[in-house]
Amino acid sequence: MRIEQFVDRITEKELIPSINLTRPKYVQPEDRILYRSHRILIILALLNTKNGISKDVIACVDFLLRNSGYQKKFILEYFKGKTNILKKLNYFTDKNTVEIDFNIVQYRSVPWDLRFNDMFLFLYVRSLIQISSNNKDKNIRIHLTETGQTYTEKVKEVFASEINFLELFNSSVQEAKAIDIITNIIPQTYWRENEKLNNK
Repeated sequence: MRIEQFVDRITEKELIPSINLTRPKYVQPEDRILYRSHRILIILALLNTKNGISKDVIACVDFLLRNSGYQKKFILEYFKGKTNILKKLNYFTDKNTVEIDFNIVQYRSVPWDLRFNDMFLFLYVRSLIQISSNNKDKNIRIHLTETGQTYTEKVKEVFASEINFLELFNSSVQEAKAIDIITNIIPQTYWRENEKLNNK
């Protein structure tokens, strides 16, 4: 249908057309819970153990995946003294990005995204993850379900650079070591910039 006919029909019905020329606001993928939740699935799929992964480790690894500028330093610290460290670095494709986000806060020194609990709930109600806790230390663990494993295989190709990094760890990560390293390699300048963003 030509535009003239369209305008005539609107006029006949005495409708007043309204055209909004306001520039649409671009939403970054990082701002979408759907995208962020899928990256949690990738973390669980590549670092999953029979005991699951703690929320703190997921937070640390997620931070590294978002802020690739800290990945090389993390690798150097994590594999320090290992004979295969050069091979790991050669395999690793380095990108140097650091993303300031006011939703990231220091929680028990861990870089915690305020939206994480929403993401975990998003995945849980879809039966993609299970949540368990140890009654002794109340340490909450996240597990990928069979449904989650099948589903994650279908979306892996979207996260090529994340997979490139996570495959360095051969399906498991030393949790205490990873948390200790990540909480020490994030400079105070990062948190100061985050505070500035929060105070705007």
